[in-house]
Amino acid sequence: MTAITDQAFSAAQEEELSNWVGHTGNSSRLLYELAEHSDIARPLARYLPETAERALEVGVGCFGLGFLAVHLWQSLERLDGVDPLPRLPIAVADPALQQYLDEIRSRVNYIQTKGERLPFEDATYDLCACINVVDHAQSPEAILREIHRVLKPGGVFAFSVSTLSWAGEWKWAFNRWRRPNEFLFVAHPHTYQWTRADALIRSLFPQVLWHDRPRLKHRLIGRGRMSSWIVKKS
Repeated sequence: MTAITDQAFSAAQEEELSNWVGHTGNSSRLLYELAEHSDIARPLARYLPETAERALEVGVGCFGLGFLAVHLWQSLERLDGVDPLPRLPIAVADPALQQYLDEIRSRVNYIQTKGERLPFEDATYDLCACINVVDHAQSPEAILREIHRVLKPGGVFAFSVSTLSWAGEWKWAFNRWRRPNEFLFVAHPHTYQWTRADALIRSLFPQVLWHDRPRLKHRLIGRGRMSSWIVKKS
């Protein structure tokens, strides 16, 4: 199991919080957050459970916007969102945008807690999402085990993580060795190539409904990308 120390995770979270505090009034950044990672929304809509009474987003972000509340909220009766950081206030100059952001945030029952220790009973949720989270986490494997635990049999899980090519991961490791205190490396303690991320998700969720596997050339020398899976709990 790959996990970082409590001290390293605290440092990463401090870097993350400092970064996000600087964007609480940045309209452009907030609009980007609404649109980011939307590629998985359409395929996920095809696989939603017929009855999605309860949904969970792990790593909903300290703005409390997340992914499900933006793209799929009309299909959900209740949405819980967890994040280790406190939810930050948002104040933008555009009243219409502020109203829209407030509406999205109101759809999420925000709970400040770590994904490695979810405060929910087994088999609680029909749908879970964890989008662009585990490379920031203390223990990616523990988060996925917890999601597996709280997801109902037959429930659907949407998962995305940033993946690097073989050459890209080598370059990342070299640059992290040269500049270990840089925000990018402190805030992202884990890296994945596509094959390793695929093995991680399949170790708990072998029933894969959809994924966007890159071509071999891209897995060897391509740029980093967000890779996504939609899986079902047996």
